Amino acid sequence: MAHLLRGKQAGVQRDFSAGLDPQLFAIDEVARYGINSQISALAYDPVQSLLAVGTNDTQFGGGQVYVFGQSRVSVVLPLPRKSSVKSIHFVTDKLVCLDSKNEISVFSLETSRILSTYTPPGSVTALLTDPTLDFALVGLQNGEIVAYDLDRQHPAPLRIPNLWRQQYPNSRLTSVVTLALHPRDIGSLLIGYNAGAVIYSFKVDKATKFFQYELPPGAPGGDSDPTASGVRRYPRLTQAIWHPTGTFLLTGHEDSSLVAWDSKDGRKLLARTIQNTKVDEPGSAAAIQGATPGTFALKCPLFRMAWCSKENPDDTGLLIAGGTPTTSIEKGLTFTDLGQTPNYATSSWQILSQYFEKPKRQHILPTPPNADVVDFCLIPRRSPHYAGSHDPIAVVALLASGELVTLSFPSGHAINPTNYLHVSLSYVHPFINRIDVAFVERTRWLGMVENRSKGPPILKGGAESKHSMMRYAHRNILQAAHADGTLRMWDIGHGDEVENRSTIQIDIARAVGRSDCVDFSKMSMAGATGELAVGLRTGEVAIFRWGHNKDYGQEVRHVEAREFGLESIKDRAEPSVKEGLLPLTL
Repeated sequence: MAHLLRGKQAGVQRDFSAGLDPQLFAIDEVARYGINSQISALAYDPVQSLLAVGTNDTQFGGGQVYVFGQSRVSVVLPLPRKSSVKSIHFVTDKLVCLDSKNEISVFSLETSRILSTYTPPGSVTALLTDPTLDFALVGLQNGEIVAYDLDRQHPAPLRIPNLWRQQYPNSRLTSVVTLALHPRDIGSLLIGYNAGAVIYSFKVDKATKFFQYELPPGAPGGDSDPTASGVRRYPRLTQAIWHPTGTFLLTGHEDSSLVAWDSKDGRKLLARTIQNTKVDEPGSAAAIQGATPGTFALKCPLFRMAWCSKENPDDTGLLIAGGTPTTSIEKGLTFTDLGQTPNYATSSWQILSQYFEKPKRQHILPTPPNADVVDFCLIPRRSPHYAGSHDPIAVVALLASGELVTLSFPSGHAINPTNYLHVSLSYVHPFINRIDVAFVERTRWLGMVENRSKGPPILKGGAESKHSMMRYAHRNILQAAHADGTLRMWDIGHGDEVENRSTIQIDIARAVGRSDCVDFSKMSMAGATGELAVGLRTGEVAIFRWGHNKDYGQEVRHVEAREFGLESIKDRAEPSVKEGLLPLTL
């Protein structure tokens, strides 16, 4: 065989590899999309219209912070040390990040560089910033609070001792778990220790009110555990938030209890859970039955609470992640609409108590089944105040799996992230199962701009950088198949200026007529015509073609019409799509 090959090459007088240079095959990174690791923290700034996402340090990648703006605006802020992001906060032109190594990093949003780092004297358990202050308050595990000057990049002389230990010297080790500034009085600070809550006044430099949740013997409490109801209990505090006007405050506890307090005189107005009321009174509530007779269901912990308000700060509601029974299939966000706040000066104690006992309505903002919401980020319409909970229009929920879900507020309708969020966030909204790339003619892709009904944009901030224009090159169109049966397509570019930055979404599950067993196996897009073929593992192939939806805005019942193994699915187009890639044949 070797002799035959040498004989074949004997007549070749020219080496065709002589003109090739190794630099022609050098692989260079021109763009990077997606999230490198599991998401751990979210933050939104309504003034600059930016969304920040922090990640954990896992086997897939290190912890870092992503900042997303309009269209393709994004920047990555790496942490100074290998660690996970615990919380992130926007403060004017800075971004403050707390990592798992108890280090606070301050980044500049203008230069995308780190300005300073600060390591507090102890383990950090809470971090508080405010858009109007140049200071960050840091709660420590030993119960003390220190301050850091973000402007001068130096520790501030302020130091608040363990106020709970001063009031109750015999108490066990108490650490700070949450911090919140009064929404209308910057001189009052709500400190949540794991044993109770304290209102601290900067004006008089002392604690003014103490709040401790006590369950007498016989009271079911939030967990309704009959084996523990015979003794006096003090459930540990996990959350503490202000009413938007500062008139009341709400504490959340490890037994899923929600306790409303009068912030002026320190009285307890009501103790309840999401399902029951007056759980601090003996024999007031029954345990929730478990999956088998004779058992009771445990509740999920209270992951996070937010006291939201409409344009009128007195019209409020509670948004809660967690606190639902573990046996419940729907574990979305619970919104309790409290309605108009009673006039404190003219209302009796009974009226104030009934305000929390009998809300106007309560409903669940749905998320995928059996998926716990561990954190959420509200999207306010314009104001960064009131702890970021004033007049929100949407909420971005973080699931335990690391996926994101965007919901309208307060209706809870799912928001399609297409053309709302950065394309990198679509990788986890939900996870991607399969990707493919097609080469489409530039003129064809420029005309493929989907016309879909949508609300106001969420991200409008940031300034896009300029790139060179490649007018005669075909476009690289990414096709991403997601776990919920949707397929999204967008231009990944050549490191050049992307002219058509929009994203096209196709609901494959709707096109095939079912929501389960939609497992993508093959995808193919015609570069000249823009038509798309999607193959499923069940053997079906769906064809899509660009066009106008004649049934736009209305639901049409599907009429089966099969011929030669082909079924017309034109009537399965999404009602919200006026023009786009529409289903043609199955």
